[in-house]
Amino acid sequence: MDTHTALLILNSLPGIGPSRKRLLVNAFDSAEAALQASPEALSRIDGIGWKLARIIHEWRQYCDPDKELRCAAQAGVSLVFEDDDVYPPLLKNIHDPPICLYVRGSQPALKETRNALAVVGSRRTTLYGLRMTEKLAGGAAVAGWPVISGLARGIDTQAHETTLQCGGCTIAVIGSGLAQLYPQENVGLALRIVEGGGAVISEFPMHYKPDRRSFPMRNRIIAGMATGTLVVEAGLQSGSLITAAQALEQGRLVFAVPGPADTPYSKGCHALIKDGAKLVESFDDIADDFSLLPGLPPPEKNAEKRPEIPKNPVVELKLQGLELKLWSLLQDGEQSIDDLIDQSGEETSSVLAALLTLELKHAVRQLPGRRVTRR
Repeated sequence: MDTHTALLILNSLPGIGPSRKRLLVNAFDSAEAALQASPEALSRIDGIGWKLARIIHEWRQYCDPDKELRCAAQAGVSLVFEDDDVYPPLLKNIHDPPICLYVRGSQPALKETRNALAVVGSRRTTLYGLRMTEKLAGGAAVAGWPVISGLARGIDTQAHETTLQCGGCTIAVIGSGLAQLYPQENVGLALRIVEGGGAVISEFPMHYKPDRRSFPMRNRIIAGMATGTLVVEAGLQSGSLITAAQALEQGRLVFAVPGPADTPYSKGCHALIKDGAKLVESFDDIADDFSLLPGLPPPEKNAEKRPEIPKNPVVELKLQGLELKLWSLLQDGEQSIDDLIDQSGEETSSVLAALLTLELKHAVRQLPGRRVTRR
């Protein structure tokens, strides 16, 4: 058994995470030796105990490394360990770096994340949040910075989509195994991320299903890979605040976009700003802080190498029902949302939901004053 196989096994065992892996390697000098140790020797390590000692000693009941590696290979997934050159450089410096990373896509992209911006926010978002994400993630992509997010609905999806449209590199960190990609509606987006030179990564075994524990673990990787974390929209109980807190603990930059004072999606960002996060109104607010860091070229030096943000990224629209009706109503130019509601004859909530979907499809853009126009 080689070192990487032993680490793969430890990563697959219930109750054994990065912190306990470190305890075992420190106690037995290697992961291989830890797997060969007796239950008595294992149980004497602080933080292990008899229950985990028996799991480690009887690891064959919990993990078949050959089967796991075959599954990964069949899915086009490779494994990256801390001693590999392509392991994300900043991620090595956090308190509990992942034992290994499952990677679908470009391994060299992981190495370039030293200059990356993490973009996170609410799954339930607003047109304003989507517009600001497009503006800021697009600025990062044009500047040549990788954009990291979590492939979740809402802000995460918009960050990935915008980066791809701008010809940039984006990396998605998910809270499940790559054979259990979540949410399923973003499978197509994940494939486009890979095809666009980015990567979809996870620290969990191939068939690991997402749970409450896995998403906070995912968030520490998002924050740990990037130089700075931007929160666009977040409620006070949002997981994005966990990501921001982890970024602060790791000594990274934290940015937050202010929003309307009377909406729940602004409260998390406003709390971050009160606690010292930098208020962001434009991409220049982020670029100013990044340009002060050693090893990061000013964004204008990279901008010449990148395409401009597309003015109209929509190539083909497949619309039906209320979405098609609203699209048709906008054919003569911009209109107010109130007028669209009146002309459509539909419930306000239905029209707002359809407009949000159209914005996600990059078919329309919201303008100041609650007005909407086609892209």
